[in-house]
Formats: sequence, C-alpha cells, structure tokens
Amino acid sequence: MLPGTASAAPAAPQAAAAVLDDVTGAYYPVSPARLMDTRNGTGGRTGALGAGQKFDLQVSGRGGIPSTGVGAVVLNVTVTGPTMNSYLTAYPAGEARPTASSINFPKGWLGSNSVTVKLGSGGKVSIYNHLGSTHVVVDVVGFYAVDNSLTDRAGNQYQPYLPTRLWDTRNDGTGKMPAGSWIDYSLDFDEYNSNVKTVIVNLTAVSPAKSGFLTAWSGVGSRPTASTVNYLVAKNVPNLAYIKTTPCLGTGDDWWCTAGAPKWRVYTSQSAHIVTDLVGVMDDGAMEYGLRFKPMSPTRIVDTRIGQGASVFGPGSVRTITPPAEMVSEDTGVLALNVTAVAPSNNTVITLWPAGYDLPKPESSNLNPYAGVTVSGGALTPVGPDGSFNMHNLSGTTHMVTDVVGTFYYPAPVAGTSVPTAKAGSVRPEATGSHSPVSTGK
Repeated sequence: MLPGTASAAPAAPQAAAAVLDDVTGAYYPVSPARLMDTRNGTGGRTGALGAGQKFDLQVSGRGGIPSTGVGAVVLNVTVTGPTMNSYLTAYPAGEARPTASSINFPKGWLGSNSVTVKLGSGGKVSIYNHLGSTHVVVDVVGFYAVDNSLTDRAGNQYQPYLPTRLWDTRNDGTGKMPAGSWIDYSLDFDEYNSNVKTVIVNLTAVSPAKSGFLTAWSGVGSRPTASTVNYLVAKNVPNLAYIKTTPCLGTGDDWWCTAGAPKWRVYTSQSAHIVTDLVGVMDDGAMEYGLRFKPMSPTRIVDTRIGQGASVFGPGSVRTITPPAEMVSEDTGVLALNVTAVAPSNNTVITLWPAGYDLPKPESSNLNPYAGVTVSGGALTPVGPDGSFNMHNLSGTTHMVTDVVGTFYYPAPVAGTSVPTAKAGSVRPEATGSHSPVSTGK
C-alpha cells in the first residue's frame, strides 16, 4: 500500500504577530496519563459515581502536571456503564457547580469527551454526576500555564486552522483498520516542521465491528494506558484529540514521511474506519500569530430549548452564534466550547466554523449525534471579527446547547508592536499530510 496524502487548509485570516514576553496562557503537552478510574480506585474514588454525587479529583502534581503554575488542564473524560440517561459536569473545585455539562450520555453508553477545565482550590477538579450511577475514567493530555512561573520549560501557542479533512480510511486506500492495529500520520509544514509540537484533530471511529477504543500518542515508547476515543459497536464516534508529536526520521520505518515533520500514532482496539480532521496545532512559541489560553468556569451561551442564543435547528439550518460582549474582545481568536445535541430527530452531523468571512461550510464534523441520543463534544472554534461563529445541522431537527470553557487570545504586545486581531489578514503555513501502512503486533 502506498502512503496516503492530504493537504491542510490555511488558517482563518489573522494579523501580524506580537512579541511574547512570558508563558502565561501557554500550552504544555504531556504523555497521556490516567488520573482517575472508579473501576479500580485510581485517583482515590472506588465505585461508580452516584446520582447527585461529586468527586474532587487531585490533578496538579500528578500525571506530569506541575504542582504550581497551572491554570487549566486538558482531560479526556470517559463514562462506562451508566444506569440512566445523565451528564457529568467538570468544573473548578471549590466553586459553585455551573449550569453546564461536560459530557452527556444515555443509559448503557460507553464514550468520552475532551474537556478543558480550570483548576480549582488545591489544584483539583470537581466531577459531578446528575442521575443514576456511572463509572468515570479521566486521562490528562496537557495543561495551560496560569502565570509566568514555568520559565524552566518552553510553552506552546495555539495555531488554529480552518476545519480540514485530512484522512478517511473509507476512501484514502487504507481500508478498515484491523483490531489491534495502528497507523502513523504526519503533516509536513516545510520550514515550520521543528516548530510544531502538538496536533489537535477531530478523531472519529466509524462503523466499528465491536465496542472498543482508539488511543493517539506520539508513537514513542509503549502505548499509554489511556484512551482518546471510546466507541460502541456500529456507532460513529468523534472526539477532539490533543496529540503530542515526535519528529519523523525519514528513513527506516519512517521511509514514508519527511525527515523532521511532526508525526503521531493512532491505535484501534477493534476493527474500525478512522477519520481525521485537522483543527489546529500547538507550536513551540516561536511562530507568528500564536494564541494563548484564558480558562473560565463553564458558561452557557446557547440553549435552544429556552431560546437562549439561537432557535431550534432544522434540516440544513445554519445559525450564527454571537457570545456576550463581555466574553470576547478584538484580541479573541478562538473559543473553547462544549457543544451538545439534545435528542435529535435524525442521525445528523453538527459543524462549526468562523462567521463573518464568507467562508463555505467545511466538510469536517464536530459532532455526529444519533437520533434520540443526547451527546456532547469539545470544540476549538475560530471566531469572526465580532467573536461569532456558525453552527450547521445536517439532518432532522435538534436542540443545541453550547458552553464556553475558555478563550484563546493574542498576547499583549511589548512596546512598539501591534496586537494581532481576528479582523486582519494573513494565513498560517499550509501542510501536506501522509500516513504509514497499517501495522499490527507492535
């Protein structure tokens, strides 16, 4: 089989870069690490989380997360074996529980969601279950700096791209992945290869033969005891994935990719197709146009059930969502969201993209809900000049709920430089993708 290729679209329009003078809001990837598993007591909680119960999970000082200097963490939260339709809310420990959800699920479901959470008192995150009982598994993949104290390590900036489909094993010549197999992916950014440290993609398992999971990591060392996407048999399940990369060697087993280009690995426990949509990358702090992250307690901006932010979505509906003015500024480039489809009438696809630039709807997806099932998905969505974004529903009717968990902003300039804004014009470097043949037994 020949390696597959794909092209990443240029980013949404942006402006000239500012000089960075500290690491506040910078991202730091870690190797995926398990912080909590109620099935075996990892993290201090043994037994399913019951109705109305919350657990304060210690995050700082564990799994590669520093004890101080951390403002927010990127978690992959999984539920397994819920006894009722319910939801979990992850929020800063010590704060009042917000009117927001982090992951919604039906009875008997197995699934996960990427959740960015501001750390609360003692470096903890509270996890609340609404109804019934469910086991909860939490893996950490990275964190954001709250101040400039982490100067002993290089921080990363976020470089958003227009949502772009990179690979789809249904039509790129790969075919359905066998159970227990893996595939390596790479994006060639040419002169910027050494700058890219993490890729952020929507990773979707399609038509799995059995219930199982995907794990994405750099490919260095053994596969981590962590999952990226958890899927049920025959269900198409996406999740937002932050994947730490490693440089391609360009020779030997890496003959298929460009030397120095960032690469990563995706493993599937069961036979499934895999679809990969590019969302953005984290650089080494040296590229232009980079954004930093400011976490916030989850804040609801859309709930079509009560007419907040938008009305119910019909087939082919597009709504432009404008956050409250106090939530965004001219320096806001991207919103970190949790998007929920509430019991859609049909199987459908939800897609988000920036408003205000006359951009066509991307072919990628953010959420793939099934009829009658309430599901959530994390999203990093570039915004238009006034901070707005578009939301599209493919089929049937559905209510939508959207919570904001943070904003990505252009750092304040030092003297003599200008602040970049989402209103000006430039683009990020394009990239060409490739992938290895499918492998098993490693």
